[in-house]
Amino acid sequence: MPDYLFVYGTLRRNYDLKLKDRVRDQLQYVGQAKVGAALYDLGRYPGAIKSRKGQEVIGDVFELNDAGKVLRILDKYEGIPEGGAPDSEFVRKKSKVRLRSGKEVTAWVYWYNLDPKNKTKIKHKDYLNYLKNKSTS
Repeated sequence: MPDYLFVYGTLRRNYDLKLKDRVRDQLQYVGQAKVGAALYDLGRYPGAIKSRKGQEVIGDVFELNDAGKVLRILDKYEGIPEGGAPDSEFVRKKSKVRLRSGKEVTAWVYWYNLDPKNKTKIKHKDYLNYLKNKSTS
């Protein structure tokens, strides 16, 4: 059974992040997908909090060729210590995501793990569109 990764922010396919060069060979693009979540502007990157209230976040799904290697690198990038930490900014958990085709897959998602009360809620479902609109306003 393949390992999937759902990304919604700086790891998106059309976001230029140097870190992706280290894992590019291990990622196979599957397609765009959405997950039930609320999206927040954390400054230089977004954070998503799982939601069942009809809110959605759009992102990209990748199949991981070497999940162990990719997730070790991305955990470090996301500030998750080895073995995890309950108070880290992000936690990585498996969640169901829906591809554009309608097919559901279970993918790793980096969820924002802190209180978003002082953060700006992003009304756009798509972080990349939010950035485009933010830079033009």
